[in-house]
Amino acid sequence: FAVLRKNKMKFLVVFAALILVISATSDKDQWLQFKEKYGRDYRNLKEEQQRFSIFKDNLVTIQEHNEKYAKGETSYYMGVTPFADLTPTEFISMLNSSRPIPDLKLKPLVDVDASAAPSAIDWRDKGVVSEVKNQGGCGGCWAFSATGAMEAAYAIKTGNHISLSEQNLIDCSTSYGNSGCSGGTIHSAFQYVMEVGIQAESDYAYQGRDGSCSYSQSKSVLKISNYVALSYDNERELQNAVGTIGPVSVSIDANGFQLYSGGIYDDSTCTWTVNHGVLVVGYGEESGTEYWIVKNSWGSDWGMSGYIKMARNKNDQCGIGLWGVYPVI
Repeated sequence: FAVLRKNKMKFLVVFAALILVISATSDKDQWLQFKEKYGRDYRNLKEEQQRFSIFKDNLVTIQEHNEKYAKGETSYYMGVTPFADLTPTEFISMLNSSRPIPDLKLKPLVDVDASAAPSAIDWRDKGVVSEVKNQGGCGGCWAFSATGAMEAAYAIKTGNHISLSEQNLIDCSTSYGNSGCSGGTIHSAFQYVMEVGIQAESDYAYQGRDGSCSYSQSKSVLKISNYVALSYDNERELQNAVGTIGPVSVSIDANGFQLYSGGIYDDSTCTWTVNHGVLVVGYGEESGTEYWIVKNSWGSDWGMSGYIKMARNKNDQCGIGLWGVYPVI
């Protein structure tokens, strides 16, 4: 523990020095780097000026927050992400795309084996977690969470890897209660694959927008046999499932994720009003702080190479333990 504490202090000193370097870089230089990196091309000068103004406001937010992080007053740090030219309101409006299940009683509810789960696990280390994908401007997080869980379950069972089609789910599962890029439920995505099947990403490519269903039964690569809904509001059960079975899909409140770049996300203002679907791929503890390892679908330039560490056993912070569900291959 003493070694971990010493290493953390060294990191905070280096991080504080990094803040000074970033502060010395002009807002304009960072803006130009941001536009080049993310291919921003605004419609006119007025829009660019508006976006630059928002970007500068976010730089101030980043600097003020990271000064607190350097002092040890918060457990995560911020940075320039793909969403740095959006206001917080605009960012939040992108969410609201993962809805909780309307009636859990209508879905298969199976008790998770309460055998002792390991104290820590990271399924990425076992080579079963697929690469981070990017949903872009489509509110299809529910589909990405579902495919991520099925890809991992398939790899755990067979030792083989497959990339499944989110677009297939977005286009074809509307009769199951989903609304494509306007939102959906992970449970309904699993129900669709259990009854119909799903094609591979290579056969049904992602378009990032709603489209007409072009599913072909002859090209289906997977059907699941069932899916398991965990008990509502139960982080212990979520840990048992992740620790003994594999990655688990969850719905969370992601309103505060816009500028997250690293560390353990611990925000007491995070609510149980869920609006984003993600995948829990592990958990652990760092300097006495327990965390979940969560795979997102905003590309590898966001967060920690596309992942976020979220506070664990903090009263289901952000609603992470409310709506856990995993597929059975």
